[in-house]
Amino acid sequence: MRHRNKVFTITKLVRYFIYITLIIMIVFGTLFALAGLKIMSQVDAIDPRIVNMDLNETSIIYDQDGNLIEKIATAEYRTMIGIQDMPKNLTNAFIAIEDERFRDHVGIDPHGILASLYQAYKTGDNARGASTITQQLVKNTFLTPARTLERKLKEAEISIQLEKMLTKDQILEAYLNRVSMGQNAYGVEEAAQTYFNKHAKDLDVVECAMLASIVKNPNTYPPFYRVAPNNFDQNTMEKVGTIDILGQTYMLVFNPENENRANAVLRKMHELEMITDSEYETAKKVDKKSLLKPAEKKQNQITNYFADYVKDRVVEDLQDKYGWTKSRAQDELFYGGLKIYSTIDMKLQKQVEEDYKKFNEILVGDTTKLKAPLLLDMTLDQYGNIIDSNGKLVFLNKANVISTDSRIYLTQDEFKFADNGDLMIKSVKMIPYQSNIDVMDYFTIDNSKNLQTHTIGSLPIKKDDFNVDNGWIRINKSALDENKKLFEIKDNVLYFNEGQIFINKDGVVQPQSASIIIDYKNGHIVAMAGGRDVDGRRIFNRATNSQRQPGSAIKPIGVYLEALDKGFTAATPIDDVPMTLNGSPWPNNWYSGYKGITSLRYAVEQSINTSAVTTLNAIGARNVIPYLEKMNIIDKAHPDRDTFVTKEENEKYNDENASALALGGMTKGLSPLRLASAYSAIANDGKFINPSPYTKVIDNDGKVLLEFKPEPIQVVSPQTAYIMKDILRTVVTNGLGKAAQVPNQVTAGKTGTTQYTADLWFVGFTDYYLGATWIGSDTPRITMNKNSMIAAQMWQNIMTKAHEGKEPVSAFNRPDGIIKSSVCTISGKLPGEFCSQDPRGVVKTEIFVKGTEPKQVCDLHVSAEICEESGKLANEFCPEDKKVMKVFVQRKPAYNPEMHGGIMPADWVYELPTETCDIHNAETVDEEESPEIFNPDVENPNLIEEFPHHKPGNNEDNEGGDNENPPEDIELPPPTPPRDNSSVDLFE
Repeated sequence: MRHRNKVFTITKLVRYFIYITLIIMIVFGTLFALAGLKIMSQVDAIDPRIVNMDLNETSIIYDQDGNLIEKIATAEYRTMIGIQDMPKNLTNAFIAIEDERFRDHVGIDPHGILASLYQAYKTGDNARGASTITQQLVKNTFLTPARTLERKLKEAEISIQLEKMLTKDQILEAYLNRVSMGQNAYGVEEAAQTYFNKHAKDLDVVECAMLASIVKNPNTYPPFYRVAPNNFDQNTMEKVGTIDILGQTYMLVFNPENENRANAVLRKMHELEMITDSEYETAKKVDKKSLLKPAEKKQNQITNYFADYVKDRVVEDLQDKYGWTKSRAQDELFYGGLKIYSTIDMKLQKQVEEDYKKFNEILVGDTTKLKAPLLLDMTLDQYGNIIDSNGKLVFLNKANVISTDSRIYLTQDEFKFADNGDLMIKSVKMIPYQSNIDVMDYFTIDNSKNLQTHTIGSLPIKKDDFNVDNGWIRINKSALDENKKLFEIKDNVLYFNEGQIFINKDGVVQPQSASIIIDYKNGHIVAMAGGRDVDGRRIFNRATNSQRQPGSAIKPIGVYLEALDKGFTAATPIDDVPMTLNGSPWPNNWYSGYKGITSLRYAVEQSINTSAVTTLNAIGARNVIPYLEKMNIIDKAHPDRDTFVTKEENEKYNDENASALALGGMTKGLSPLRLASAYSAIANDGKFINPSPYTKVIDNDGKVLLEFKPEPIQVVSPQTAYIMKDILRTVVTNGLGKAAQVPNQVTAGKTGTTQYTADLWFVGFTDYYLGATWIGSDTPRITMNKNSMIAAQMWQNIMTKAHEGKEPVSAFNRPDGIIKSSVCTISGKLPGEFCSQDPRGVVKTEIFVKGTEPKQVCDLHVSAEICEESGKLANEFCPEDKKVMKVFVQRKPAYNPEMHGGIMPADWVYELPTETCDIHNAETVDEEESPEIFNPDVENPNLIEEFPHHKPGNNEDNEGGDNENPPEDIELPPPTPPRDNSSVDLFE
């Protein structure tokens, strides 16, 4: 019997594959279910009272000795209310968008999970959440945010337990009091105050929808977000107000993402019949931006600057380490029961704070006989307003903008009404932008003669309701009709009513200042002052968050440390002579004229601008970048956190140039913390340690979440760092930093002053601490009437107290590989036979990194025979008694004053003359040596009368010239950098 061959068809293959797949799914599904049941069975019983208790476990900050310094409070960010104070539309809005079957499910919603997956697959719209409100509450209350299967299973089990123990209203109340709502607001009551300046019970349906829209992502969907004024783009952003937080004014910008999601919430509420057709149609048409009325955050003096910075860093580091959102990290800080062991030295911190309370006393002394404002160079116009050097308004006099009853006003000359009722305004008080109308800020003088600056917000007028017409701001009558309380007119004066425009009545004292102190050997930040306080209020932390131009304080880390690492020495000669940029003299020095050839050490001591630029040109600005990366001036890992602008970030406007690196004129500037940190590469033997305000952060289970372990980065060798350190030491002993000398302690550092003395700096260190002090006005257009010596004075006062009780240290530790050598400071080489004859005493002993010491003999000092009468090189006809041998300097490369408008540097008198005597020649020799005239043996007086004595020509034109106000318009070619370590000569 014949057997048929079995045919293996595609259909059978598919059928077998399905069978096998089903079997595998059943097996693994069963195993998965069993594993899930096991995990869920291991969940401990929960205490449902937790969700209705304080909602947080207080985190604690300790000082470096383990003493409690702060319990982190959250009262400013949360206001608890009961479900009865939450309008129905508010709870419905959250239920509609977050968990539409909340009232029916048992804690988890399988139908919702499947629906969410299907909707995401079908439309790509993930607006529907897969987690129920109960699950979200459980996650935030009982569990960690880890995205693991185990956590999700536990979340489901606890949610089911919680639903059995609490009513739906209790769960909803706890959830709406806990949920993060952006802008540091937690819970719906605080959110209502933050965004609408009203209580939650007074919210309308649209406002409820806007709040419910936030929860999906508080960083993405808040109704408005904050931006710093310098980041505000009036062409792309719609301003809804300003807010003063910790002394810093922020722009509040409307967020269209919230508006789009709020419409989705309203649509869902309508679909679920939570609102009627009429209510839905009306709500859709509401201008959501017009509803926003930002409230001012009132913050009490409950912490100091240091503790605030600790909290900021912990949040930032939690984000970096665990990939959390900022909101999630803040939740952990505020509610996680963390124990934060800080690096603060409370004794020193209190001393610093005490010094800042005596700021005027330390820097000015008795102020009773001084004119206001103290320390500031303030110029007023004829109306008493502050103007800048260009005559532009900076601040209004209070009386010119604020009435006696504390209202903003316009005089009858500053406003009128058009025929159609539009309000027309033309006033320096009002500044129109594309999306808002700002009111000019004002100033006052307090009883201590300090300048106080006050911020004013914007008119509550939408961008579509005004325009600029021939210089007049024209506000539509319809907008005025919508807000009858905007203003009133009395006696021909228009008064904007209180509450319509934000006014910071407290003000911020000026000038401001900030200081920071670091134990640079272990990277611990031990004390800081973020600013001068007003009436005990906590002010914006300028020590860590303010970016200011560093001026000459940038030179050691932007030019000279790198130059030393590339073969320059403390004795390398640099010629301080005129330079030009685009045909104009640049840069200028702090003194008039030019000094000529100086050593690198002296150039740093005297902060010579031309020398810094010359040196940077020699080593190349691009070659400095790797050093700045190692010193964290450039943060490659987080470029959004640094303030240095590279060419990669902006090809046209960046900091890779002499203005920024050699003179400190950066695009954005540096904070005192960032600048002080970079100096640690010098102070700490070439090793940079990114400083930290804490050593360890432990959660409530005892787990170490964060731990600071110094990771030194070797920027330069210890020997190179020591040379730079010693140069900065002589800045204090011999140079511009003398006011910074700490008694009985070796002290090193650098001053810094920006254009028009807008910023004053001193950054320096001892063998114990490194610190930076900045002084200036928050508004750089108001400048100081003092120089950087007062920054050095403030720094010295702080550091002197910091070193009380410490052993005196007279010198920094010198590493191996440092040698001394005699050197000619004009050539940077070994002294030659003529160097000691230079009357300036140019032969000195200098220190060098072994291998960079001079090996060649000076070839700049030369000896030449000079005619004393002409001051020029003697010729064969010059009388022997008028010839003299002198020592001169012959520059390499040569400098020609004629190519620089006749400008001669101060050392030009020592320059080898290039011209030969033009007084004496063959004719003068014949006249002076004629025996018929001068033979004493011939007694013939008539010959004397017939041949009178020769009168030498007038030499005044050759003695000095006009050097006082010479033009400076000739470009000086950059010097050639040193070729090797055996011969360092900038001019060779």
